[in-house]
Amino acid sequence: MIRHIVLVQVSGSIPADQIKEVLVGVEAAAFETPGMVAFAGGAKTTGSGLSQGFTHGYTIDFFDEEARDIYLAELDRDGIGRRLTDIAVGGLGGVLAMNIDISDIRSPEDNGGKKLQARWI
Repeated sequence: MIRHIVLVQVSGSIPADQIKEVLVGVEAAAFETPGMVAFAGGAKTTGSGLSQGFTHGYTIDFFDEEARDIYLAELDRDGIGRRLTDIAVGGLGGVLAMNIDISDIRSPEDNGGKKLQARWI
C-alpha cells in the first residue's frame, strides 16, 4: 500500500473559496481513482510550529503504485494539478510531494495495547 503525501504553501493572496475549489478537485480526482483507499486533507492546525510555511496538506492511500499513477495522470488530464501549483507560493516550488510504503502499518493494538513510545533523536 502506498501513502501519497502532499504539502502546499498556499499564497496568502488566494481567496479561501478558490483554495477550497482546488482541494475539492483533488479529492474528486482521488475518489474517481480505482485502487484509492482513503483521502484526508485540509488546512494546517496550530500547535507544532514546524510547518515551514506549508498551509495545507493531504494524504491519499492507494493499494499500489499503479493506482497512484492513475491518480497522477487524472490530475494532468483535468488540469487540477496545474491549478494546485497556481495557488502555491512559487508554483511547483511551493508543493512538496512524497510517497511512502505503508504495507507494514501498525496500530497501538499491534503493540500489545501499550502506548507507542516515540522520541526525537
